[in-house]
Amino acid sequence: MASMLIIPILEYIIVLILIGIPPSYLSSDDAYRGCSNLIKCGNITEIGFPFWGDNRPNWCGHPELQLSCQQNMSYITIKDVQYQILEANPVEHTLRIARVDYFNGLCPSKLVSTTLDTHLFVYGSDYKNLTLSYSCTPSFNFPSHQCSNAPSDDQYIYPQFGSLPPPIFCKQSVVLPVSPSLINITDFFQIQKAIRDGFVVRWILGIQDCDKCQKSNGVCGYDWNLHQTTCYNVLPDDKTPPPSQHPLLPGLNRTAVLGHVNSLKIYFDIIPFA
Repeated sequence: MASMLIIPILEYIIVLILIGIPPSYLSSDDAYRGCSNLIKCGNITEIGFPFWGDNRPNWCGHPELQLSCQQNMSYITIKDVQYQILEANPVEHTLRIARVDYFNGLCPSKLVSTTLDTHLFVYGSDYKNLTLSYSCTPSFNFPSHQCSNAPSDDQYIYPQFGSLPPPIFCKQSVVLPVSPSLINITDFFQIQKAIRDGFVVRWILGIQDCDKCQKSNGVCGYDWNLHQTTCYNVLPDDKTPPPSQHPLLPGLNRTAVLGHVNSLKIYFDIIPFA
């Protein structure tokens, strides 16, 4: 009898833990208050939808748009590449971001071109592409830069403007957006500075839907299960959770959660409580 009473309680607690929600229903008031918080980190302030992180719960933003704050500096990961957020303009919906892996030089351990999720971001209008080709043999006809972490016969970088394949004397290339102010690519200090200065992207997710929500005195969030923008409003005496309010943690799905619960049921059926 004791096992029959305790199993539903355990199932409920385990499900709450697995899907990352508190052990009480989240009211619309709670959702509204949570998403009314704006991210403030160093010089990056007043950042809300479609982002989440820090004091903004995960139901307030898109799963891929988490901002982190470390030592008063804001970071975002796009397509598995980490960027520092140098500037943010919520009115223009823009960020100026710079690749962290190029902060200490032009020779990162992993060579990856800059790409954006075009459902979330577009490039700002003021940029141009720079191609850095790696593993180049030295040439007296072209400017080159040495990577000390590469084999001695395979350590040169060759820069070009544009999005180009590597020349025949190089093995791999990386495309990076930089400011049009970069003109002299024979000066590798200027190249590194241009990369550190970053480039502008504009977020495009849910702008019109969020504008409508704000005009109705609501605050914007994102439904991770329905993959769409949602609007939270304060309702009097509302104690029911908003539809699909509680997103699953990254890497989990409903099937996996139910599988865990069923396993627990089997376990407690076999080993009942006294």
